[in-house]
Amino acid sequence: MAYSSPRSAESGSSHVSLNVRPERYRKLRLVHTIKATLFSDIISDWAEEFVPCDSLGVNDEDERTGERLTIPCEPFCSITPLPLARAEDIERVFVWFDMFPLESIRRILNLLYPDSNSWKFLPCEEGPVLKTLTCSHVQTDRAKPTFTQHALCLFLMPPWVLPAKDLQEFARGQSFPDRSSLNSLSYEEHNTFQDKEWLWSKIWDTCISSDCPWFIVTTYTHWTFGVFSAGWSASFVSPIYAFDSYTPTILEVLAFWLISAMGYSGGFVVPEIPSESVHHGQLLVANSTLTFLVKSLAKRSQFWALDESGCRVFQDSIFCS
Repeated sequence: MAYSSPRSAESGSSHVSLNVRPERYRKLRLVHTIKATLFSDIISDWAEEFVPCDSLGVNDEDERTGERLTIPCEPFCSITPLPLARAEDIERVFVWFDMFPLESIRRILNLLYPDSNSWKFLPCEEGPVLKTLTCSHVQTDRAKPTFTQHALCLFLMPPWVLPAKDLQEFARGQSFPDRSSLNSLSYEEHNTFQDKEWLWSKIWDTCISSDCPWFIVTTYTHWTFGVFSAGWSASFVSPIYAFDSYTPTILEVLAFWLISAMGYSGGFVVPEIPSESVHHGQLLVANSTLTFLVKSLAKRSQFWALDESGCRVFQDSIFCS
């Protein structure tokens, strides 16, 4: 992704105002990291079991919705480059994000499950340095009020606001203080965030208000995937993946995490925390058969990347393994 860091107070720093402050009601205490080899093996096993080896025999573009694959996969899938302007703010970053990984994953999910058309990426919150989406299932009935079920929250920040080293710090194993008791911490400790607790607090608040424990945090250039425990006191988070990661690629992990959040078979099973109060609302029980991508897309791909000089460059083998 071609971008130039704005020369402003927000540039180069992830300590930005997200309208959060230390609160007694938050229950998050522990962040557990999922081992890279284990996570890779789980995704690989899922792909081996559910991804067909032969072409699905369908067009890259959905004639009804216009959704299409936007990531080239030579020589199997040639796609004309989309001319996009350099990303200089959160809106431009979102355009790159929406046109490439999000557009492709929408088409993939529709190929994956015909019944996934009712799942949409909906805007949740917008700000100068953060854009939040939900992957939501909306049911409307003339006789009943509109009902929305959220499967996953997606948090997008510019890479100059949340650099890779800060995202790495966010995704490491760590613990947070218990602020539920006024006597447990000093006044200063009660009112001061530790490390990346400010970002965890924003994610926890958004997810719990949406009754949606699954989440993704990305800057487009780097990604991490997480889920809260049933009692919301712990989180399990993946390693950091760069946009050009390989085995697994971003598209593989993105597809796997979305089907996990939607409850399709073969997804990630959230570990139980024995000591916490459990709310059994997110059980991964499903009986759908995955019809996924053309297997050739798992051979070699190219992804439209942006470099710091503002030039669009090709990166090989990113979203398909």
